[in-house]
Amino acid sequence: MARIAQLCGLLLCLQAGAGLVGALGTGWWQGAARLSVVSALSLLADYAVFVNASLLVAGIAVIMAATRSRAGGAAGSAHRDRDPVRSGRGAAGPGHSGGTAAAHGYRGGIGHAMAEERVGMEPEASACGEATIVAARLGERALMWVGLPLLGTVLGSLVKGLADWAVTWPWVPFEGPLQLVATLPDLPTRIGGAAVGLVAGLVLASIGESEAVTVTVDDDSATFQREKRRQTFHRSQASAVFKDRKRLVALGPATEELAGQDTDLSTGRLAAAFRKHGYPWVEGGDPHAGEYRRWVEGVPELSASAHGLFAARARALGKDGTESAEDAEALRAELGKLGLVVRDERKTQYWRGVAAGGTERG
Repeated sequence: MARIAQLCGLLLCLQAGAGLVGALGTGWWQGAARLSVVSALSLLADYAVFVNASLLVAGIAVIMAATRSRAGGAAGSAHRDRDPVRSGRGAAGPGHSGGTAAAHGYRGGIGHAMAEERVGMEPEASACGEATIVAARLGERALMWVGLPLLGTVLGSLVKGLADWAVTWPWVPFEGPLQLVATLPDLPTRIGGAAVGLVAGLVLASIGESEAVTVTVDDDSATFQREKRRQTFHRSQASAVFKDRKRLVALGPATEELAGQDTDLSTGRLAAAFRKHGYPWVEGGDPHAGEYRRWVEGVPELSASAHGLFAARARALGKDGTESAEDAEALRAELGKLGLVVRDERKTQYWRGVAAGGTERG
């Protein structure tokens, strides 16, 4: 199926390329338009550049989505074949339930069974062998990979017309740049704007793809995957799994955080996957929500090292960008080593101690 999609995308690109090249000039350039179906339709003559640019966007998006889908399926299969967590060490039997999770004891102390390995994102929540994979639906990915580049192309192709219209106003901001755009040749400017919009849309789609989360659940273990960051825990370790606002969280026997990841995946789909494999899914969010206290610098219950980590994390939360978000997650893990569980509400940090050891002391 992915190969057919790639072929269709290639045909769309060839059609669009022929039409755009034919519109550039005379001679053999114009002869290329004979290969374009759009150029042969008189009803679309006035919109040929726009239609061909849109076809080019759609073709490139289809090829990229199909290529990532094929790579994702292959990587996911390889991951399931070689992942040691799936080998059954520390796994509970099929009859294990959330009520007996703590009885197995905490294996490995406060921490995560984590590794970093890229795993491709599957399009649907589906059974794959014994695992259930919850990821972005195919329609959502198609909308992202086709819709964003198409929107960028449309907006880019309209820049010339908008500039011509805006310079007729008595006053307009950025008058200089708008006058410059208005003086440029019409057709090359529209094509160039469409190309820039296409690239911008593809970049946004790529960012969205990199931030997408895949959750893989089986009877032995579960994995939260976001780009190269992978968090894995055994079912026997989990005392609760839940969605707290946008964050998917798994807690251990001492109520420590085994794994956590922000995701837009449906709560219903996640709940169904974890319940299917016997995990203690909790409805209604964090069961320990009432135990959190707002972090205030200098409170005596926390040590100087904990206050330092919280302060550094507050600075990371105050910044935008992927790097700052990664820093905040790394500092959350460091606080977890001190026996503290962190919860964010906008830019404000809240904390609680784990059940086994209470709050970390200095």
